[in-house]
Parts: sequence; structure tokens; C-alpha cells
Amino acid sequence: MKLLLFGGAGFIGTNIVREALSRGHGVVVFDNLERKGVDRNLSFFSSEKWLTFIKGDIRNEKDLGKIPTNIDCIINLAANPSVPRSIIDPLYDFQINVVGHLTVLEYARKNGNIPVILASSNKVYTDKLNTYQLVETATRYRFRDKRLVHGVDETADVDGWDGFTNSPYGVAKLAAEKYSREYWRHYGVPVVINRMGCVYGEFQKGVEEQGWVDWFLRAKRGGHTLTIYGDGKQVRDVLFGADVARLYIDEAEKMSTLSGATFNVGGGTRPGYHTSLLELIGLIDDMFPGKKLVLRYAPWRSSDQRVYLSDIRRVTRATGWKPTTRIKRGLRRMWEAYERYGE
Repeated sequence: MKLLLFGGAGFIGTNIVREALSRGHGVVVFDNLERKGVDRNLSFFSSEKWLTFIKGDIRNEKDLGKIPTNIDCIINLAANPSVPRSIIDPLYDFQINVVGHLTVLEYARKNGNIPVILASSNKVYTDKLNTYQLVETATRYRFRDKRLVHGVDETADVDGWDGFTNSPYGVAKLAAEKYSREYWRHYGVPVVINRMGCVYGEFQKGVEEQGWVDWFLRAKRGGHTLTIYGDGKQVRDVLFGADVARLYIDEAEKMSTLSGATFNVGGGTRPGYHTSLLELIGLIDDMFPGKKLVLRYAPWRSSDQRVYLSDIRRVTRATGWKPTTRIKRGLRRMWEAYERYGE
């Protein structure tokens, strides 16, 4: 296959490129290199004859004219990934996450209905999630409702029917999902939507507002103070980049059987695949050398979810995929990558 990755020089994209090349697929990476440091990711594949790089912006339809023909599947990772930035600048977020994705869908339609896989987000779910009853322990919150033993599934509220809200980022991702389904239904463009949880791993360039696992690990290495928004007991499932890359290539290879599907994609609820902020900080301090992380606390961020754990049973049933990298192993691989490649 020949895969086209919009935003392919980023962290998840780089992991997908590595997985695709290992399976013998050709890859076209389309990226504007806006995020600081992502240009370094391209150097890992400089000798790969099956990889083509195009510098371009999905908001500029003319840039899409640089793309070679005979693309078999598109993966759209290009996005503003930051909820705080979407609140500060919602128009910027809309232009990339909605208009940009619509441009991708139109490109797919005009070039023979190329299949499209969209990287969406769990942030499409409204803050109704924060009305779920929780149990508070010394280090984390837990769902009290036993019906959530497998986490949040794909039927959770996205519409805000009773006054609940998402965030500008969540709204934009939901709009991109809806446009994807319209292009599938009305024009026959095959689509798969992955509602992503927290992803971490090698090649990430974490910053305070996005990529928090990587940001915490870099703070340990650099001796930086960490700002914790809220009390640090908020919980997320965490998914290693190499694991999610396997899923995207599996989906690309099986689009004929998956088209129209929407999946929650994350670490899930098994032990070793979720953590609170405080638990991760303790784990990092225990596992790696250096001074203990110094924390300062700030008010809760708007639209933050107290607990989000992905129910991944639907994607597992459809594809056979499951994460295999527990958080301790993932953190070690990241630390070793820093030592090997630099930061």
C-alpha cells in the first residue's frame, strides 16, 4: 500500500511511519512542521527510499497538489491538539481541525474515494463525564458506578443535550467526525474514526499544555518544576505510541470491513495502562535518577475531566488489537530514547 499521513512528522505520525515501513508499505508524509522539534523526527527516516516528504498545510488546497497519485489510504493526524489553545484561539482551532479535515475529505473524494482514517479525541465527550460519581483515594479518583468497569464507551454524551459542554477543541473534533460520516454516507468515501485517549512514547515533543506524560519525564531530566492543574488525582488511560501505530496500520489494511466505524482508542482499564498525575510523578521519581520532581499547584483547567478511561472493547472486537506496552516499560523506552537520540 501507499499511505498518506497528514501531520505525519509528528509524534504519532512518526510511530505510524515506522510501523508502516516495517510492514513493507510506502509512505507519503505531509506536514507543515509547525510544531517545534518535529523536523528532527524526519531524520530517522532519511535513508528510507519508500518515504516521501511534502511540506504543506492542510488549510491550503494548493499544497495538496504536491501529493503523488495512487494513494491507497489517508491517515489524518494534522491538528491543533491543545484544549487550552482552542479556548484561547477557537478560530485557529476550527480552521485546522474542521476546515483542514474537510479539505482532506474533499481531496479523498476527488481522487477516487480514497479511504480516510481520522484521529479524533475523547474530548468529543461532554463534561457530563464530571457528573459521574467518583470515589476519592489518596492518589486518584475512581468511578463509583460498576457499569463503568470497562471505562467510557462510544455512547457517552457528545451532544450536550442538558447544558453540558465539550471545549472548542472537542466541538471541532466532533464536527470533523460528522463530516467524515457524511462523506462516507453521501459520497462513498470509506472512513474510520479513532477517538484517542492520552498517547505517549518515543518521538514525542511534549509541552505543558499537551503531551503530559512526555512533559513530566522531561521535567525529571531537566529538574524543572511541574505545575499541576487541580489536585493531581485526575486519571487517564495511557497508550504507548508504538501500540497505537499497530492499530492504524491494521485499520488501513482492513478498511473494506471497517468503513463507517467509530472507536474509542486508549490504554483501557487493565492494570498498567492508566494512571493519575500523582501516581505518574511517584513512578517517575522511583524509576529514574535525579532530584525528586518539585510541584506547584494551580486551579483546575476548564473542561478537564476528573476521570477518563477508554472502553476499548469495540475496537478489539473489530480488529483484534490490544495495547501490549505497560506504562513502566513505555517510560523506560522513552528514557532510553532520550539517552540514545537526545531530547
